[in-house]
Amino acid sequence: MLSLVAVSTLLLGANALTPSNIMRRTDGSLTGIKYTGVGGSGSYQEVTNMVAGTWPSCTANPSCEQSPKEVSGNLAPFDDEITVAFRGPLNVKNIAVYQPGNSSAATWSQTSSWAAGGDTNNLVFMNNMGGGLSGEWTICGGASQSYANGTWDGSAASPTTGTSGYLPETMEINIMTNETCADSACSGFSRGTANHGWSGSKLMVLTFNMPPSSDASNVPAIWALNAQVVRAAQYGCNCRGEGGNGGCGELDILEVIAGSDIDNAISEIYSFKGATGSGASAFPRPTGDDVTYGVIFDVQSDTIAIQQFTEWDFTQNAVPRSIIEGYLGASGAMAVSFSSNARRADRRSIFGAHRRHHH
Repeated sequence: MLSLVAVSTLLLGANALTPSNIMRRTDGSLTGIKYTGVGGSGSYQEVTNMVAGTWPSCTANPSCEQSPKEVSGNLAPFDDEITVAFRGPLNVKNIAVYQPGNSSAATWSQTSSWAAGGDTNNLVFMNNMGGGLSGEWTICGGASQSYANGTWDGSAASPTTGTSGYLPETMEINIMTNETCADSACSGFSRGTANHGWSGSKLMVLTFNMPPSSDASNVPAIWALNAQVVRAAQYGCNCRGEGGNGGCGELDILEVIAGSDIDNAISEIYSFKGATGSGASAFPRPTGDDVTYGVIFDVQSDTIAIQQFTEWDFTQNAVPRSIIEGYLGASGAMAVSFSSNARRADRRSIFGAHRRHHH
């Protein structure tokens, strides 16, 4: 089993250990970014209903019904259920999710996992192709979520497993848990095929690469969204907001920008507080060898950290809190304060890349 700890090296006092698998780089590119002061008190426009409309045109006004939702506290709104979305070209190899096992949060246990061509546990691949084999389509709301097929380029009637992990150019998928909104009620509005995401604190570990595109305008991205966004309409009626008004929350984990430097990827964060990100700094786009990143959403420290790892043992079923704190305090990561009036240092247009579809 992979040893995560460089024994005898202490960080942040007696309760944090320095993990041994933190990537170090000397070329000036990012290996990690840490957003502090993430949570706050505010509101966003929660979707309460979507009027289907009547063929052949959408005459309902409004067809997207919303009302303000007040939230507050550490990590808000990123303490709500989260989904992670992917846009190709991508080769996804492994995914694992760890969450605190009890109120003390001393140990984070693996709650979901997937391996390309292998086993799947409490994880479902979905896309926005509802109306065929699963989900629904309406004249006003368009397509809901659907289960993704085994080649990730269409829909399926039920969750699929054992996929190769290749996501073609321009195709998008997102991950959710096995639990459906029919099993237990989801927050916000949901329709068609709708599942729960991961709430509270979570560590999401991903191994992948981003191969060159046949068309340079088709660029890959990995980003996290409030699960309410996809349960309504990811590119239509949702709680996401636009630009500096990030609404219910979005975290761009690694996003390559079309028409910009397609050999690098940036990170940005959006909520009702505003927007900020990596600015002129960037992660190198992994076009060849696989890379592994961990994304930590930590309620206790009010921090979100994106950290590249040198390796990860996806068979391990638990991570101690001391290791989580070691990742949160890793030296070399870019530190970004997400203040209440945050505005990012522009490297891109808010309508670039996947946001051109209006999240």
